[in-house]
Amino acid sequence: MFSAVFGAAARPERIRFLHEVKAAFPVPVNFVVFNTSETVEADFPVVNAARGLNPQFADPLETLQALLTEHCPDKVGLLLDHARGELGHGLRAFGRMVRKHIRMILAFCRALDAHEPDYVYLWNQFNALHRTFEAILEHRGIKMGFFHDGVLPGSIALDVDGEMGESWIAKDPEKFMSVEVTEAQVARAAAFMASQAGMENNRHPQVEEISVAQSLSLAKLGDRPVMFFAGQNDWHAGIKPKSPARAFHSPVFAGSMEALETLDRIAGEIGLAIVFKPHPLSRDRFAFLRAHEFPNTVILQHTSMNVCIDLCDIAATIASQACYVALQENTPVMMIGRNQLTGKGLTYDVTAADMIAATLRTALDDPLAGSRAHDLAVHAAQLEQAYLFDYGTQDAGFYTRGAAEMARLMHLSVCEPVENVIDAIVDRTV
Repeated sequence: MFSAVFGAAARPERIRFLHEVKAAFPVPVNFVVFNTSETVEADFPVVNAARGLNPQFADPLETLQALLTEHCPDKVGLLLDHARGELGHGLRAFGRMVRKHIRMILAFCRALDAHEPDYVYLWNQFNALHRTFEAILEHRGIKMGFFHDGVLPGSIALDVDGEMGESWIAKDPEKFMSVEVTEAQVARAAAFMASQAGMENNRHPQVEEISVAQSLSLAKLGDRPVMFFAGQNDWHAGIKPKSPARAFHSPVFAGSMEALETLDRIAGEIGLAIVFKPHPLSRDRFAFLRAHEFPNTVILQHTSMNVCIDLCDIAATIASQACYVALQENTPVMMIGRNQLTGKGLTYDVTAADMIAATLRTALDDPLAGSRAHDLAVHAAQLEQAYLFDYGTQDAGFYTRGAAEMARLMHLSVCEPVENVIDAIVDRTV
């Protein structure tokens, strides 16, 4: 079973790719799609969860708590916190959003009962709905994995253990770096990465409605070196709410706001300017900020990430995939959290708040500049050989693995423990 937003008009490739994977599966298999938005059709069963369920309940939060207590009793408090925070407790639309959340949970449980899947894949592990689905699957003893857009353009990825900072690629960088690649594969990767420079890759494209350079000049910060701080949606990145999993993604800060406060203070101490661009899906959460509260920062909700990267001397983030775009543009990157890039020798990694000032100075000097292009090509070659699959959304000619290879990995994931699957990936036996 596959749970995702399949119904959005901008996402037809998700159903298309699943058709290709099913056709290539090495054994007879049944696919079921659990669609959380609008309506889609496929050549296999589809649960269009946004239709057909309209339960009546007076108090949404009480109903949600009772539902969680029934289906995942060990994580009720954590999942309630996640729902309150992500869905906007106190906002006018909160009740409506919680009711939709409840309908999705009820529909998912009915789909599990009806189809009895051996394995479930969730698109985006970290939103409140899928964190709840994850807990339900754990409680029922059903194996699960995660599928999502790959870290390089035109790719899709499959995680059998966890996504981003929770994946084996982030938790065990040495193991990932042991994936063997040839000189020819590295050369192909180098050519691909060079071709992506200047392409303005962006999952959520935005135009420069507000001039970044002019904003810095008006704030009297235009004569300083510039750090671009790329925000992520904390509620969709494993960072919020507070939980044991946060340490995998953001061991230093509780979220983008806390990080910005520290970065702005340090920027004042070392003579740096910051351009902070919140994630497009969470930018309204930062609308209350005032310029005098962050004297060394300009906060631009409506501008282009790519313009920010082109203008800056350093890019920094907790967990945003903007770090890969920055490296494509040969911009030094400071990681203050963790994702698939951490620990690969390509970034300046922070593991404690008291390291930030020194790490920023090192990043400005950029001792990795001489080796960055080659090391990035090696990393991209390892990603292509062991992690990413051709999604068919870009005519790149780079990816050598596609639906057939993903089908084999899915089949192995159903049959084998996670550790065995990861070993097979590293050994290139799947």
